Amino acid sequence: MEFRLAGPEDRELVENLWAYCFEPKEHPFFRWYFSNFYRPENVLMGFKDGQMACLTHLNPYTLCLRGKVIPTSYIVGLATHPAARRGGVGGKLLAAALQEMKRRGHYVNILMPSKAGFYQPYGYELYCHQWKETMSLESLRPLTDRTVRFAFVNSPDQWPYLAQVYEAYTRKLSGYALRDEASWRSHIEAQLAEGNIAVAFHGDTPIAYMFYQLGEPTIVSGEFVYATIQGKRGLLDYIYNHRSQGKDFQWNEGLHDQSYRFYPDGKQGHETMPFMTCRIVDVKGALEQLTYPDDVEGRICFHTDDPLADWNTGTFTLTVHKGNASVAATPAAKPEVSMPIGTLALLVFGAVDVQDLAFNEKLQGNDEALTKLARLFPTEKCYINEWY
Repeated sequence: MEFRLAGPEDRELVENLWAYCFEPKEHPFFRWYFSNFYRPENVLMGFKDGQMACLTHLNPYTLCLRGKVIPTSYIVGLATHPAARRGGVGGKLLAAALQEMKRRGHYVNILMPSKAGFYQPYGYELYCHQWKETMSLESLRPLTDRTVRFAFVNSPDQWPYLAQVYEAYTRKLSGYALRDEASWRSHIEAQLAEGNIAVAFHGDTPIAYMFYQLGEPTIVSGEFVYATIQGKRGLLDYIYNHRSQGKDFQWNEGLHDQSYRFYPDGKQGHETMPFMTCRIVDVKGALEQLTYPDDVEGRICFHTDDPLADWNTGTFTLTVHKGNASVAATPAAKPEVSMPIGTLALLVFGAVDVQDLAFNEKLQGNDEALTKLARLFPTEKCYINEWY
């Protein structure tokens, strides 16, 4: 197969395959995405015998990962033409995407899977779950706060209200997308094409906001963010006032939130939603981008196996000094720890504890090596809510 980035002349091919696999062309999100967000230079296309067989969008994002600003590519819209399916095309496309991301200096990669089992054999692992809460509107009453006031966001120019709340919400989290003015404007435009945005205020200070959609018995919020518990209760009060327009309310929020324990019936309507996967594009680049705990010094030799990127398969030595790292390929050394590339991604993102990974046989090493690894990669509270 041959792979290349799309050009302006490929727009119809890209749109047609998206419409075939995802939203139709008349869908509001399709119209918004291809009018406002689509960039041909971020689309990688695969051709077989001169015909387009597959493509994916490599949308650039900036993550806050362990307190460090990290550029990344977010794979969305990975699609294979039906005539090319069941021929290993998806794996070849992902391998080509890794090469392109490495060229761009994007050494970690995120992807929201429709079917995680397809991507896991290729080195993608789930790093971020969310709570999905569903409650009847009537049952929200004990959780409400009527002391806040509300306003609609009806223009991208109002993005600072949302940014202030989002920054407060994510302050102690990791793995989330940093949003600048341009990305906020994009998010607001996309939401207003399909639904509404409400902001809760305490006095003149914004303390919570949500994206939501009406028109169905279940009112759905795709982004539900708050700086304080008062803000969260205020949003629930706002939705409670929609009892004539819906029956239930469904919202997603970060897995770090523990307030579900205090709901009137915390056993009902409370479930986890696997949300985002992560992957290492380049071992050396990814590990050298991170910051490490200041009180940890030393080195560890490890082996990784990567089914798609041969540059990541081998033995490496990570050396950490004063919070910074260097990585060298050391093929002759005996590794202290061995793991697949997906496990290394979970360590980098801080999604799973080292001992839990060892228990699940996702890495191997002696107790001393595992203790050292755990000090280098403490767990983090991971959150992200980017959908495209």
